[in-house]
Amino acid sequence: MRYLPLALTLLRLILGPVALLGALMGAPRWIYLPILIIATLSDIYDGILARRLGVATPALRRFDSITDLIFYLFILGVAWRLDRPTLMENWPWLAVILVSEAVVIIFCHVKFGKFPATHSYLAKTYGLCLLAALIALLVFDAGSWVIISLAIVALVTNSEILAIHILMSKPPVDVKSIFRAFKKNGRRTD
Repeated sequence: MRYLPLALTLLRLILGPVALLGALMGAPRWIYLPILIIATLSDIYDGILARRLGVATPALRRFDSITDLIFYLFILGVAWRLDRPTLMENWPWLAVILVSEAVVIIFCHVKFGKFPATHSYLAKTYGLCLLAALIALLVFDAGSWVIISLAIVALVTNSEILAIHILMSKPPVDVKSIFRAFKKNGRRTD
């Protein structure tokens, strides 16, 4: 049982290439619905189970965050394959998403030498928004509004995560909000 959280994280790591392979092979769009839902559920439950089983270490939480990044890069490849015109039309909004993510990762690496693993409430909300947006885009071939909406959520979320990293003196893991960062600053967080 103690390896179940890691197994769920590894499942997500496998689902990314499976999704891209499906896009390259011309799989029907509905195939991304179960892939996205299973990946999101694995992302939710790996953390819950890790905490309940007492195996939620900072290393496992960071691996979870790195896996999210890898999975979503594969999904970006899927989106590029299926919806290139929509992505090209909205490249400034897509750039907002990618640049805000990169800024957080680079800042955390420069300040702490580690990958971010904040897992704030806003980050969890962003994950659910990402699920909805990707289902709309990949499964239902929705238009520009999906990318614009997601970019706004990404910018707000990544601004909070960046602020948390600026405030903290030690690499933050599982800091629920900017308000909790004020309380945790100076105390051991991982």
